[in-house]
Amino acid sequence: MKRAIPMLSVLLAFLLPGKEAQGASRLVKDINTITTSSYPIYLTEVEGTLFFAASDGVSGAELWKREGIGGAEVLVKDIRPGPESSYPGSLVEVSGTLFFRADDGTNGMELWKSDGTESGTVLVKDIRPGTEDADPSHLTGVNGTLFFVVDNDELWKSDGTEAGTLPVKNIRTGPMPSYPDSLTAVESTLFFVANDGTHGDELWKSDGTEQGTVLVKDIASGLLESYPLSLVAVGGMVFFSADDDTHGRELWKSDGTGAGTVLVKDIRNGSSSSLSGYLTNVDGTIFLAANDGIHGTELWKSDGTEVGTVLVADTVPGYSSSYPMDLTVVNGMLFYTGRDDTVGRELWKSDGTEAGTLLVKDIRSGLLGSDMEFLVAASDALFFQATDELNGEELWRSDGTETGTTLVADIYPGASGSLPGDLTAVDGSLFFRADDGVHGAELWRSDGTEAGTVRGRDIRTQTESAGLGHLTKAAGKLFFRAYDGTNGADLWRSDGTEAGTFRIQECSPEELENVNGTLFFTVAKDTTGWELWKSDGTEVGTVLVKEIAAEYLTSVGSTLFFISTVGESDYELWKSDGTEIGTVRVKDISPEDLVDVDGTLFFTARDSGDDYELWKSDGTEAGTVVVKRITTGAPSFAPDRLTEVGGVLFFAADDGTNGAELWKSDGTEAGTLMVRDIRAGPSGSYPGFLTDVNGTVFFVARDDTNGEELWKSDGTEIGTVLVRDIWPGSYGSYPQYLTDVNGILFFSASNDTDGEELWRSDGTHEGSFMVKDIRPGNSESRPRDLMNLHGTLFFVAFTPESGSELWKSDGSEPGTVMVQDIWPGPGTSFPWGLTSVHGMLFFAATEPATGTELWVHKEDIPGEEWTAADAQASMAAGGQPNNSSAFNSLMIALPLAFLGLIILRRRFR
Repeated sequence: MKRAIPMLSVLLAFLLPGKEAQGASRLVKDINTITTSSYPIYLTEVEGTLFFAASDGVSGAELWKREGIGGAEVLVKDIRPGPESSYPGSLVEVSGTLFFRADDGTNGMELWKSDGTESGTVLVKDIRPGTEDADPSHLTGVNGTLFFVVDNDELWKSDGTEAGTLPVKNIRTGPMPSYPDSLTAVESTLFFVANDGTHGDELWKSDGTEQGTVLVKDIASGLLESYPLSLVAVGGMVFFSADDDTHGRELWKSDGTGAGTVLVKDIRNGSSSSLSGYLTNVDGTIFLAANDGIHGTELWKSDGTEVGTVLVADTVPGYSSSYPMDLTVVNGMLFYTGRDDTVGRELWKSDGTEAGTLLVKDIRSGLLGSDMEFLVAASDALFFQATDELNGEELWRSDGTETGTTLVADIYPGASGSLPGDLTAVDGSLFFRADDGVHGAELWRSDGTEAGTVRGRDIRTQTESAGLGHLTKAAGKLFFRAYDGTNGADLWRSDGTEAGTFRIQECSPEELENVNGTLFFTVAKDTTGWELWKSDGTEVGTVLVKEIAAEYLTSVGSTLFFISTVGESDYELWKSDGTEIGTVRVKDISPEDLVDVDGTLFFTARDSGDDYELWKSDGTEAGTVVVKRITTGAPSFAPDRLTEVGGVLFFAADDGTNGAELWKSDGTEAGTLMVRDIRAGPSGSYPGFLTDVNGTVFFVARDDTNGEELWKSDGTEIGTVLVRDIWPGSYGSYPQYLTDVNGILFFSASNDTDGEELWRSDGTHEGSFMVKDIRPGNSESRPRDLMNLHGTLFFVAFTPESGSELWKSDGSEPGTVMVQDIWPGPGTSFPWGLTSVHGMLFFAATEPATGTELWVHKEDIPGEEWTAADAQASMAAGGQPNNSSAFNSLMIALPLAFLGLIILRRRFR
């Protein structure tokens, strides 16, 4: 006996089921290695410290700062902990304190403040209690008090304390808001525009008290509104444009009194508007763009008097216009963008005289213009974004001379352009956002020299997403579309290893379809339009089939069927054998919903009139015929959801009497008939999600008693029955993602206690039950993208702890587990595109370091190690992995085990 036990142990090791390992998911390859962008925005200086919003890829979009010229960029506070963003916005400095809006995930979008420390970054007040947003906007500091608008509704103020954050005045009583806008500080008074429901949108002012918040003047009497725009402070006065319904939109000014609110000048006489805009204060003189009806839209100036409001220069003589824009002051000199008859929109300057209004430089020759933006004064110079013929959109500076207007640095070398944005002056230096093509859009600083233009910290070091799409199995390989950051969205293939994942050809594929081991796809070309291509997985074997538009690519045996338009024709049915000469039109017909049923193509089409009917085709014109005219004389409802079940076509159709119900067809007119009128009358049960489970069709349908629930059919009326009313009553559980796994149907469904969770069914009422309440209670995990991988169900589900991640199930509650938390914690990797290729599950997933890239999962098999070499060998052979060591061990052990059984038998006789 003692000698026999080892032999028995060997046998049992091979015959008894071992403990299943978890398997592993891993990144196949970081295809796009271009660094992502933290994208700093809302750059705001507070006493020498630069604050901004940015995302490091881990904490989401949060509040950051940089202290001084030599400081480093640091996260001030993760206001909404974890990967979710608080989205700080509307940053403004008020007496040394930063105020802004943010959403901490608990209180909604509310008012916050910060002194630059984590502990000093706090919610000022939860104005709309709970998760409802107060949505503060128009944040404006006036003499140490913050004014802002809540819900785009009414005017509020804050001194930075909860108690001191309160509404100023309910300007418009009743349900309609006053919509305060254009908040502007004029010394210690706030001027703004509001509508009290009686006077329309007019000029108001406030000292922060209810009684001191008053209408300044009803410029356009009654319900007419002057709608003041472009408010600008000059001393104790505010200048603006307004329309009094007599003079059109013209230049106005106000000292805060009704009598002192007057039209400065009717620049364009009569009721037509001069459209005064871009009001800018230059040392007490207002510059603006206006059109007097004679000179076009040109540069004007005003000292606040009618006689002192004059045209500066008619740079494009006559009715044509130079259209001054982006007026910006640098050391008393006005810069702006404008155009004339010889150059496009370029940089101009003016000292307020005609002779002193000049083109600074034609940066981009010709009428195209340099696309200047973001003009800002810093370090006694003008900085801006501009485009020239060589460098794309880059950072420029100007001292007002042609020679002194130069490119600061070609941050993104070549013609791509770094797209500088959010230019902000801090203590004489310029800070801005730019993308150097390597690190993404990050924070930069410049002193105006190339050497002094440097990138700050690379806040977000993760790489960009590959833009995956169309994951498709063909010839034992995974094909897909991906973008590597350099070559565009191209055709790729993978064997599950990094080395075996590579770009096949630059072609931007669409509609990938496997036809008997050959991959077909469509490509859009700028010169020839759409083209049909095929690939065997090699560059040389990836070739053009025919220049033709192709849609709805469908495999039927070794033939590709598709829909195409040629010239001005309607859609037609075509087929291809992979050669140009073998790519031909089958029939001039307008088809849809192509499906293979046991080697025959079925589809819906219309050959005349508007009704779509059921058709079939053997690939010849004569053999492309209507199966049955179901909708003749009835409202047009095309046969839909065509699905093969055991060699029979099942579908939904409406015969005009019974509504959309379940039908079947064997390809003959007599054999095409309604299976059952589930919902009696013309309403229809609208069968959907038709799924084959061992020759039985499971589907979702609606009746008046049970709502939308799970049904099954064997193709007979009596055998078409409700499986289970999962959500009792007429509400419906709305089953989705029906998937067959070894004869068991898995799906997601909702009930009144558990929310949307994972269910299974063997076709009986008792055998239809929830597998697991993944997210306990009436919350829901929302399972989706269910797929069968060698007898195991894989799917995507959501939990608050892990986000949307990959799960698997053997059909039992303990066997329903998360495969891997790819984005650790509450962050969500959101797997999608689940595709099985020779025992491997490929999918796209997102994690912080690499973005959305290609991942693979393989279940561990006891006694077998899965290596890169195994994967490549498996792919090459077109079969399962060949682990020779495990195989040889098995061949040795089985005879020994058999010998052990013989010995045991003899000892126990």
